[in-house]
Amino acid sequence: LFSCLSILLPVFFFQMTKSVTNPEELGGLASQMTNDYGHLALQGRMAAATAEPEEIGFQIKTRVQELGHGCIFLVQKAGALQICPTDSYTKRELIECARAVTEKVSLVLSALQAGNKGTQACITAASAVSGIIADLDTTIMFATAGTLNAENNESFADHR
Repeated sequence: LFSCLSILLPVFFFQMTKSVTNPEELGGLASQMTNDYGHLALQGRMAAATAEPEEIGFQIKTRVQELGHGCIFLVQKAGALQICPTDSYTKRELIECARAVTEKVSLVLSALQAGNKGTQACITAASAVSGIIADLDTTIMFATAGTLNAENNESFADHR
């Protein structure tokens, strides 16, 4: 979800503002944005349901809804520009709506990152444990091969 938003956002904003000069492209972009938002809403609902604490889940849900409202306004402005492609006021409004959507996407990302702190801590801990296990496996391999110096006459098999 993070990577999807982080990668698609700059591309979307660039295409939307570039298409102000080619309004015939706006229909396809609006359709793609609608599909992308549908997927985001589904993933956002699952993220909100599993987020801890509950406030983070509520924040994710609220920000995804606000993004949806921004997308609606953006699609409306895209339609208005297709009707009157030379209207400079509508072009400015479309660009402002695209900026607002970009801002709302960044708010969704920040809410998702706030809910991801526990997950990231678990990933970090799991990585540390994996490193320790790898070190132990290496030590066992050398001890089994007899390359470690024993402090007394005991064998590694006695301690293993």
